[in-house]
Amino acid sequence: MGECDGRVALVTGASRGIGAAIAQRLADEGAAVAVTARTLDPHPTLPGTLRDVVEGIEALGGNAVAIPADLADAEDRARIVPEVESALGPVDILVNNAAAGCCSS
Repeated sequence: MGECDGRVALVTGASRGIGAAIAQRLADEGAAVAVTARTLDPHPTLPGTLRDVVEGIEALGGNAVAIPADLADAEDRARIVPEVESALGPVDILVNNAAAGCCSS
């Protein structure tokens, strides 16, 4: 029995790195996890995709869904939570891990 049994978690920026690790840990603790990032497609130079994260969670018996969304786009942001709620139920845990470009160089 994990600390997150029966909870629904949403992790942004979860296609690789810290976000993917957080999503996996939440799933290990019993949460159903929705992962989001800009795309389901592989990055040309970086490893990992939302599909990989979901497959990894499911391979260990967890429940996960991928919701591609660009957090820089207001319409995408507005649909994330309703899609999570439709697939998994109300969100109990939110991890805002997505990188966002706020400054130009």
